[in-house]
Order: sequence, then structure tokens, then C-alpha cells
Amino acid sequence: MLLPVIGYTLFAWLTMLMKYLHNFIGPLFIVSTLFFVVLYLKDNLPKLYDLEWLAKAGGLVSGKHVPSGRFNAGEKSWFWLGVVGLGVVMSVTGVILLFPNFEQVRTTMQQANIVHGAGAIVFIVMSFGHIYMGTLGVEGAYQSMRTGYVDEVWAKEHHEYWYNDVKAGKVAQPATPPGGAPQVQV
Repeated sequence: MLLPVIGYTLFAWLTMLMKYLHNFIGPLFIVSTLFFVVLYLKDNLPKLYDLEWLAKAGGLVSGKHVPSGRFNAGEKSWFWLGVVGLGVVMSVTGVILLFPNFEQVRTTMQQANIVHGAGAIVFIVMSFGHIYMGTLGVEGAYQSMRTGYVDEVWAKEHHEYWYNDVKAGKVAQPATPPGGAPQVQV
């Protein structure tokens, strides 16, 4: 689509620049994926109440919120399928493509290229769904990501089990949250 607008020379220059940026940022993606797995693994372990959340589709049909922990079953699915599953697939195939001199045969490179491309498409589609739910889809979700805090009513309504753990002292919270109304740190 850009080729007729910007011409062959600029298009060739931009595509080569993007390819080189992609190759150098790829290892950062691998390190970031490992960091997120370590950081969020504990809160994303499946719990029995996640089955209820899945059975009720998170309240999408009924319009009523289903209790969940710090992360609901939908968020846990994104973590395990997107961040961990596709993150590993993209990392492994990316390393195969980035270092072709590790005695891979042509077939391995071709298969890695197809899997990497298909995985990227699935990853992007899932990311758009995640971004939508975190901004427009769930009122208050973006504010919680931006500030790191939610008000108690929102926490109890959307993540009741986690809210109860915070109130019981099972989850550490800062002594004085910023702002006027009582808040819970995400």
C-alpha cells in the first residue's frame, strides 16, 4: 500500500531499516517475556474459581461481574496463551531465523519463517483484544494501569477475591495511597 505513495527508493530504505530494527529489538522481546513470566507467574496460576468465570464468560452474557482474583480467567488466558505460549514460539523461531549459521537446514528455516509469521498474526490479534479490554472495554481498567491504583468499589466489583485478600492483609499494600478516596494498589 505504501509503495505507490512513497516510491521504490524510500520503500526499500524503510523496509531494510525496519528489518534491522526488528532483528536488534528481538532479543529485548525475549528478555522482556522472561521478565513478565517471572513477575506475574504467581498471580496467574489457575484457581478453581476461574472455572466459574469461564463458565459465565466473565459475565458478558449476564452483565453481572463474576468474582476473580488479581487477574480473572480471561487475563490468565492471555498470560498463558499469549505471553508465555506465543512468547516462547516467537522467541524460538526468531532465534532460528536470526542465526541461520547454527547448522539449520533450509526446511527448518522455511518452517520457522511460516510459524513466526503466523504466530505474529495471532499475537497481534490477541494483543488488540487485550488492548481493547484494557482501555475501552472495561471502565476503570485503563486508569488502574496508568496510576497503579483502583478505588475499593471497583476492586471489589471486578476482582472480589483479590480485594478480600488485600483487606485481610494477605497482599501487601503501601501505607498511604495517593488521592482522596480509599484505593487499592494494583
